[in-house]
Amino acid sequence: MGNYLIIRIIASVFSIFAIFKVLKKYRDKNISFKELFFWVIIWLAVGLVFWLPRFTTFLANFLGIGRGADLVIYTSIILIFYLIFRIFIILDKQQQEITKIVRHLAITEEERKKEN
Repeated sequence: MGNYLIIRIIASVFSIFAIFKVLKKYRDKNISFKELFFWVIIWLAVGLVFWLPRFTTFLANFLGIGRGADLVIYTSIILIFYLIFRIFIILDKQQQEITKIVRHLAITEEERKKEN
């Protein structure tokens, strides 16, 4: 039981640290309120899983999943795929913006050459 307490404390400290980092990013206007809310919920859930592991078992049984650990794994996989999808969308948008900028610079450069 002693090692589990150490893991709980480490997970709690990490979760609290992550929440403070998210709050700082929100305060610095680097993320939206929606993103702040999302990440605070995630880090609170991490803390909940470590301090109330029976809650995940209860929730898993309620959802028809055998064990709480399985629920955590399934939820984590879904969350990872969601975040990968979001990153893909952001990268695609950035690539489109870069393409627009490069086109604009190429057209501007060509117009300058014609003027000279």
